[in-house]
Amino acid sequence: MADYGVEPNSVLHLIVMLYAIPTGLDNIVFDLFWTYPQSGCDYLDASVLLYSGNKFIEVVDYRRTESIVCNSVRHSGDVMDHKKRLGHHTIWVNFKTMVPQVNKLFFTLSAWESPNISKYPNPSLKCFDPKEPHKQLCSDKMDHAAYSQAIIMCAACKLDGCWKIFSVRTLSAGNAKNYGPLRSKISNLIAENKV
Repeated sequence: MADYGVEPNSVLHLIVMLYAIPTGLDNIVFDLFWTYPQSGCDYLDASVLLYSGNKFIEVVDYRRTESIVCNSVRHSGDVMDHKKRLGHHTIWVNFKTMVPQVNKLFFTLSAWESPNISKYPNPSLKCFDPKEPHKQLCSDKMDHAAYSQAIIMCAACKLDGCWKIFSVRTLSAGNAKNYGPLRSKISNLIAENKV
């Protein structure tokens, strides 16, 4: 490691790229989903926070289903399948029409009423081309998030002119009622060059 200038006792961060978006792919769907609790129907919230470098721009979620800054990010609102006991929030992103100042998107999943995600089994992420919905571009499971109020699931970042999707899997406080703790955690991730 010394050959690369890494000092003894340094902290290294593993960054896992889930997918590099090819130039010919315009739209990607991020389907964040969860299983209902054992009894009743309850909700998790999927949100996407838009950034320019380390500067927060806006959030797109179930309340604000379209970006104000650009028309490149849309949110489905609640999509519930009571037969299968699954909840979905689907986020559509058109990377081709993304405004130049937006270069980072952070996808979060958070508990609304519950103090943590443990009530909701198997929160997961699927990512696909809407033209081929059965062909996953990437996926990531969030089993470790059970006792956290929220999780920053993944990030899409524009690096060297190419959009790439990275697994973040970082636990956080905060939810769609209070994005402050999530924004603080994201700021720390950016400052520490973890995304």
